[in-house]
Amino acid sequence: MSFYYIFKPPLLRHIHTVANTYKTLLGLLYSTGIRIGEALALNLEDFYGTDERLFIAKGKFRKARWVPLSSSTCRALQLYLDKRMRIKPHLPDSPLFLNLRSQRLHYTTIEHTFKRLLDQCKISNGEHTAPLIHDVRHSFAVHRLLAWYKDGKDVNARLPWLATYMGHVHIESAQVYLQATPELTEQVSQRFYEYYLQQVEHGGKS
Repeated sequence: MSFYYIFKPPLLRHIHTVANTYKTLLGLLYSTGIRIGEALALNLEDFYGTDERLFIAKGKFRKARWVPLSSSTCRALQLYLDKRMRIKPHLPDSPLFLNLRSQRLHYTTIEHTFKRLLDQCKISNGEHTAPLIHDVRHSFAVHRLLAWYKDGKDVNARLPWLATYMGHVHIESAQVYLQATPELTEQVSQRFYEYYLQQVEHGGKS
């Protein structure tokens, strides 16, 4: 019995769209660092492709904010939307991310799917060692900080930017996500070493 006999074309299209949904959702979480709850609450009208930004209407503590997007993230979202708009509901206030029942995705479904993906990728999925979907937000924060170090930016001056972008009121809340990874530690050490050479050995002379 063929696959096409079991699943009628409309359902095939829907299954393909759901697979694309998870791909797009995970990419969005990684590239923006938004909370999983914020992503699942997005509606079609919240994506402003021309302006390259998202509107987070339901942030933590009910605080709304705009999230600027990279051009590559906008392209990925637009490709997803080209397929998503073929499935109802597609009114402006309809969910951006749908499940197989054409309803808004729920956190429990995402959590279950994420664990299955970990299994397929042979990533440790133990009770106390498995990565969580929320850890993607940590990865975003650390990688953003790492990029600033590599670009020679004033990281301390930019930490408030990171906190605001991630939807935090206080900078201390964002610092929770900044874990000392080997790459980050290396960049910090290199920055300190360069400062030492300039300020101590050479008396502040370049």
